[in-house]
Amino acid sequence: MTKANPFIVHTPEQLTPENIAANFVEMYTDFPKLKEPVNMFIHGPRGAGKSIMLRSLENKVQLLLKKDGDNALPFFAIHVPIKRAFFGNPEFLRLTGWKATTVGEHLLSIYAVQYLFEAFYENSLDLADEHKAEFVELWEDCGGKSDLGKLSKLTTFDDLAKFCEKEATRVRQYYVRLPNGNDPDIYGGALTSFNDFVLPLCRILVSDLKLNENDPICFMIDDADNLPEALQRVLNSWVSARVAKTICIKVTTQLGYKTYRTVDGRIIESPHDFSEVNIGSVYTSNKGHFAKRIEAIVQKRLENAGITASPEDFFPTDLEQLEKRDNIWSDLTSGKTKGHVALKGRGPSRNSDLAQRYTIPALMRKLSSSKSSHTYSYAGLQSLTDLSSGVVRWFLEPAGQMYHSIDSTLTKKPEAIPVSYQDSEITNWSREFREKLDVDPGHSDVVEKDSSLQSLGHSRKNYTKLGNLLDGIGWFCRERLLDETASEQRLFSFVLSDDPVEELTDILHLGVRMGYLQKSDLASKSALGGRRPRYILSRRLGPHYRLDVSGYAAHLSVKSSDLLIALRKPKSFVKIRLGLDGKNEDQSIMDLEVDDG
Repeated sequence: MTKANPFIVHTPEQLTPENIAANFVEMYTDFPKLKEPVNMFIHGPRGAGKSIMLRSLENKVQLLLKKDGDNALPFFAIHVPIKRAFFGNPEFLRLTGWKATTVGEHLLSIYAVQYLFEAFYENSLDLADEHKAEFVELWEDCGGKSDLGKLSKLTTFDDLAKFCEKEATRVRQYYVRLPNGNDPDIYGGALTSFNDFVLPLCRILVSDLKLNENDPICFMIDDADNLPEALQRVLNSWVSARVAKTICIKVTTQLGYKTYRTVDGRIIESPHDFSEVNIGSVYTSNKGHFAKRIEAIVQKRLENAGITASPEDFFPTDLEQLEKRDNIWSDLTSGKTKGHVALKGRGPSRNSDLAQRYTIPALMRKLSSSKSSHTYSYAGLQSLTDLSSGVVRWFLEPAGQMYHSIDSTLTKKPEAIPVSYQDSEITNWSREFREKLDVDPGHSDVVEKDSSLQSLGHSRKNYTKLGNLLDGIGWFCRERLLDETASEQRLFSFVLSDDPVEELTDILHLGVRMGYLQKSDLASKSALGGRRPRYILSRRLGPHYRLDVSGYAAHLSVKSSDLLIALRKPKSFVKIRLGLDGKNEDQSIMDLEVDDG
């Protein structure tokens, strides 16, 4: 008997305001600027919840969420999705220079205004004759042709939205039909812009319609890295206008935004032009906040599905494994464990701290050496939260598959996902993530669905190199985990001790964009000080490499030359790196090449 799956993941476009409100969990506490009428860039990997977060700001959703005494948001939010199917095609690269930005700004302007009119219509706002007349006047001032017969038939904001949609299609056709050569045909249509069209139009509408007591309109430009670079410069110019009393702009990216320069070459900067937040960095540095967010999301979805179990009870841990872990913890804190990691005599608080670092590695070593078929279990709400690496979708997707697997065997709603079902799905989910890199992106539906990747320019070799890099780091971290004599056994990140060459930079950036790595920085211990980039393996890879995902107490310090070997020979990297342990850490492994054999 199949029931509605509470963890199913929909695209933002598939969700109605009612869907969003029903599953809404407050996220503004982490990003306070989100509720303010200011320009803002929000970065994060695909699935981190950026689009849902923006859509939760829409007026219809806010009305559904509004409680007595709550204040309305200080802006009228318009969600403008930058769809790859529209903006990601190569014809937009056919114009360069001022032609690209001028025609491109007209396209972006009319595209944004289309969503503005759609939002007005959906919120039951009426199109007055004076509004239509003012629209026509602005349109004519920007070179648009007025067909009075057709314009007289525009009686609603929905009609205006469809007018803009047709204009956007017409402009796109201009790009498609451009002749080959260095001197394309002169563009003969309207040339709207932010200053000449969008801004005055919004000033008129905000004043006349009394939106949220004359608060500004907020254009929420979603997935802006799908814009070609020329249009990113246009968008940056809009941000630099600083007209937040009428229009504020919130921009989300999937870590692939190409430039912060405007059309005239200036650089927009934080905090003068905009505020900025990286969701991945926020949740990586504060796991406690993310864990509470996930628990609240699960609780709400279970309640909506009529399931009374708590989130922890619905995703139980392996009790047998938990007992083994507790026994090891007890031995470590009491000083019964033999070897250099014995903690006796260090003091209760110090013992507890070190036991936290050594308990799970000791348990994983014990399981790896056991003759039984039992392997380490990653089941449980906290473990699933850790595995999701700060990406909400990465919790919901495996949870949805677990629910589907158990639901198909029952005649009533499940009240828990058994550990075996959790482990089976976690194993497959982690393995498939790594195996994506082994598929040619030019022929992979999986890779092509990742709209943030913009596979153009990402060669097959780069995916192979990234996979090799992950294998080298992952295998080495596993070897360190199994080494009971190592002072630091839980490794899950690495820090570059020098500046990477361009080849390595490209691969690391690709890894961050695809969610395989998260980037932060670490204070340098060198005499010159400064901060060095730190790259953290996605915990989603933990089960594949059989690592401890409960935390990372230490990081691996490597030179870029070390990682260049890992790009091509991950086994060599592991062998050489293990051979360097305990030796001169400044020695480059480039001189110690080992054949993979």
